[in-house]
Formats: sequence, structure tokens, C-alpha cells
Amino acid sequence: MIGVGARDTLGQAEDFVRRTGSGNSLLMLWDSSGASWNGLGITSQHRIIVLNRFGQEIDMRANPSHSWILDKVAGIGSA
Repeated sequence: MIGVGARDTLGQAEDFVRRTGSGNSLLMLWDSSGASWNGLGITSQHRIIVLNRFGQEIDMRANPSHSWILDKVAGIGSA
């Protein structure tokens, strides 16, 4: 799983990783241009996009529940 910060400042993104501990379970990337979010159609934070092994989007959710995330992670091998 990869997290991409783009809309805030790098300092805010680093603070988010520090506060949430998300860097322990996700590869966190920083995109100062915001091009990655624009290219993926992300318009707000707390958005998850699930891609299959070919890079094709199979689901997207804003503010997903923990159970939704766990279900998607469990299905990654079959996507």
C-alpha cells in the first residue's frame, strides 16, 4: 500500500505521518506538484483507490471504513 501526500505542505504531510503512524504500515510518498492526485482524480483527503496488479482501478472510496479497507486488502491477491 502506498500513501501519497500532495495538497498540503511537506511539513504537514510529515506531521500527519508522525501523528498517525501511517509510515509504519504504508510507503508514504510526497508529490509537491499534485500531479498524481490530479491524474488519479483525487479531489479530497482520506481517499483510497484500489488498483489491480495491472494498475487498473477496481474501486475507489472516500473516507472508507476499516472493514472496507481490510476486505480490499484481503482481496488483493485475487484482483
